[in-house]
Parts: sequence; structure tokens; C-alpha cells
Amino acid sequence: MGLRSALSALALREVRLGWGAGGGAFLPAAFFAGAVAVAPFAVGPDPARLGAIGPGYLWLALALATLVSLERLFQADLEDGTADQLLLTGVPLPLAVAAKVAGQWVSVALPLLLVVPIAAILVRVEPGKTLLLAGQLAVGSLALFQIGAIGAALGAGIKRGGLLVSLVALPLYVPVLIFGAASAEALMRDGTVLSQPFLFVCALMLASVALAPVAAAAALKLHID
Repeated sequence: MGLRSALSALALREVRLGWGAGGGAFLPAAFFAGAVAVAPFAVGPDPARLGAIGPGYLWLALALATLVSLERLFQADLEDGTADQLLLTGVPLPLAVAAKVAGQWVSVALPLLLVVPIAAILVRVEPGKTLLLAGQLAVGSLALFQIGAIGAALGAGIKRGGLLVSLVALPLYVPVLIFGAASAEALMRDGTVLSQPFLFVCALMLASVALAPVAAAAALKLHID
């Protein structure tokens, strides 16, 4: 099996596990919807206030929802020996990690992004800008999953490692959230999609795609060795 086929198989395996293991991939989408649904109760039903904070709040809800699925990203592979087998296949571990994260992102982010139009209505986002905001969130979600994989690798093999995942990932999420909320504000204010803050989000996404798998692979190898 060639390298490309092996990586594709790893990514598809994550998608099948996410969509077939009792619907676990839909749990972050449910968490996201629930977090957005309580926003009007927390800040009040005033449309102007919801419209002002709503887009940024969607970014925060997205970041928290990604944490729900990260704890088990590498945990099961360590428990059943799949991680050891990955090393024996000769596939570079950073590429294997990147493929697993890509599969996890597809299985989790797609259902989550389908909820965005409904969630946007709850926080009074203009209907004509909902799909544009969903596109921005899609780019940001890839960065969040890549960064979160570092925490997932560090927490793998540790009992109740979900807390460690959150402690590592949340501070690293801050730049993405800052620029993501600013890009959403620019979109709502003047309809600018490719604003400077969103370009920073794109840069962070590309940097995380390049660097996060290397860092996550190094952390994962500590548990394998």
C-alpha cells in the first residue's frame, strides 16, 4: 500500500468510527447547538444586543465544541495497539496524525457546520451573511482541531486526560478566537469576508496544519515508547 493510500485509509477510518460509533461525531454539534441556545437566556432577548455579540459567541461555542471530541482522538489507538502498528507500517507519524485529524475534522465539523444556520438565527445574525459566517467558522474549525490535537496527544494514555486536553488547548485557541471574532464583526459590519482578521485566521490555520501534526506526533511518541 502506497503512502497516499495509507493516509487515505487512516482518514476514512476516523470518519467511519465517528459516524458509526453510536453517533459520537454528532455530540459536538449537539453541544454547540445547546451552548448557542442558552445565549438569549444569559444576555437577554434584546435583538440588538444578541446581534452585537452573537457572531463572536458562535466562535466561542465552536472552540468549546471541538474539545468534546478530542479526548478520544488518540486514546483508543493506544489502548488497542493501533498506535504501535502505525510505527511498524513505516508511515511517518506526523503524516499519520495529520490524516487522523483530517478524518476527525470531516466527521465532526460537517455535522457541526450544518447547525450553524439555525444557531445563527438564535443569536440574530443577518440571514444573508449566515453562509459566509459558516465558511469563516469552517476555516477556523480546522485550525482549532489541529491545535487541539496537540492537547489530545499529550492527554492520551492518561486517566481522565480530558482535563489536560482542555488545559493545553484552550490557551492555544486564544489567537484563533480573537481574530475569528474580529473577522465575524467585520463581516456583520460591512460585509467584508476577506478582512484582515480573517486573513490572520487563514494564516493560523495554515501554520497549524504544518506544525501541529509534528508537535502532536512527538507527544504521542512519548506514550508509545
